[in-house]
Amino acid sequence: MLRLSFVLLLFAQSLFAADGSQVMAVTAHPLATDAAVEVLRDGGNAMDAAITASFVLAVVEPYSSGIGGGGFFVCYDTNTKIARALDARETAPSKASRDMYLADGEIIPRMSIDGPFSVGVPGLIKGLIELHASYGTLPWKRLIKPAISIAQNGFPVDEMLHVRIESNRDRLNSEAKSILVPNDVIPTVLVQKDLAKTLQKIAQDGNNFYSGSIATAIASSVKNAGGLLSVEDMFNYNAKWREAVNGNYHQYEVWSMPPPSSGGVHIVQMLNILEPYNLSSLGYNSVETVHLMAESMKFAYADRSRWLGDSDYYDVPITKLTSRDYAAKQRSLISLSKIFPVNEAGGIESKDLEGNDTTHFSIVDAHGNAVAATLTINLSFGSGMIADGTGVILNNEMDDFSSAPGIPNAFGLVGSEANSIAPGKRPLSSMTPTIITENGQVRLVTGSPGGSRIITTTLQTVLNILDHKMSPQDAVDAGRVHYQWSPDILWYEPESLTSETVHKLTIVGHNVQTRLSMGNVQLIYINPESGVRIGASDKRGVGKAAGY
Repeated sequence: MLRLSFVLLLFAQSLFAADGSQVMAVTAHPLATDAAVEVLRDGGNAMDAAITASFVLAVVEPYSSGIGGGGFFVCYDTNTKIARALDARETAPSKASRDMYLADGEIIPRMSIDGPFSVGVPGLIKGLIELHASYGTLPWKRLIKPAISIAQNGFPVDEMLHVRIESNRDRLNSEAKSILVPNDVIPTVLVQKDLAKTLQKIAQDGNNFYSGSIATAIASSVKNAGGLLSVEDMFNYNAKWREAVNGNYHQYEVWSMPPPSSGGVHIVQMLNILEPYNLSSLGYNSVETVHLMAESMKFAYADRSRWLGDSDYYDVPITKLTSRDYAAKQRSLISLSKIFPVNEAGGIESKDLEGNDTTHFSIVDAHGNAVAATLTINLSFGSGMIADGTGVILNNEMDDFSSAPGIPNAFGLVGSEANSIAPGKRPLSSMTPTIITENGQVRLVTGSPGGSRIITTTLQTVLNILDHKMSPQDAVDAGRVHYQWSPDILWYEPESLTSETVHKLTIVGHNVQTRLSMGNVQLIYINPESGVRIGASDKRGVGKAAGY
């Protein structure tokens, strides 16, 4: 009876925060969190729960992720005491070419963002197949069942989804409009019958997505609209296990995503730069702390534009960029009294545009296994296309390539030849699913959506926990800053900095400007003494933390 009362108490807590002695799941949507917890309750491990969460999020967050997109998974195995990185990133179609978005040397407006030419080969399903083959314990069908039910029966359209549909309805193709705005009206309950049928086929065999009727429908929809994706591209796609980026910060070990993500490399790089400073004494979002973070971000994002891309196609200097010697050289250029000149950091000028989609979740099971996963279809509702008869929203991940050296993508990020378009290549990403361990035990699982702000959001969440000793909920709710080298602007969320701090940062040389909400962190912290898992979902979103 006492145990039952304890469980009821946990689930009566705020959706945003929860603690559990054994398991914890934190996702960007309550239905995904609940489904993941039920998998854990049924004896599944963190990887099983991650598969279920991925499928449910594909149904309830159609603007952020989906089976027509891709993602990254960092998985910590408590038996081996190491993390592995699963790359389910989309790839360029076999007919893609370096200059496909150029005409007379100029970028064709929105060609890489809207419609058929923006679609990369979807990777999420193949990634989930690999995850299940390597770690799964419960039957594949069981893990997809909740998503099928929600797609078939529908779910309430919350304010966030309503706003996303309204703001993107003009981008949607006719198939997408028929589902998301039937009769030109946004529904109060979203039912996705075609998607439910597609998921049922995937439940029978995940590879059905890459061959047969599903692959044909997806390729035909893109081809008929004038795009490049083919049935052969679908059939030939493979997810990849990669060696996680690994580093240390004080007594902690950091595990994060390697290329084609830039996130892991730059999280370790910035932590290396910041480690000798006593950020705890300097204080959260003090002038000194913000200045030091911004300078570390400056070096990281300048390096991102020069060196990062798909390591299968380009020799990314991961060892150099994550080395302590390299960090020491960059740290020696930092002064507390003035900024390092941005034009001496190298790179190409760009502009910044909006973008805050993608989704993240964090899961820890009773054995201490953990998954940090960030999934995406890129911009809101991806390409704006749903493949005929499938319910599958198709990504616009091709925009994450460098359309031309020095040309920014939709998040204002630029790249070099390292991220140029090539058939089969994976576009560079900022997604930063991260796991922090101490003495072989998981301490922190975190990550966020947010385009170019993902890396800096994840950095600040880690610092809030490890240096500023915030509670998990305070750590994810705390105000954030962002600097990405180009454009030369230090952004901050309203009320995250005092007017005095802003003034002093200006004196140091920063161009300081306000920016609305950045990120949507889903975090788990494990108390090193009690082992209790504490989950926190960002107040900026509609997510939920739950455990037992």
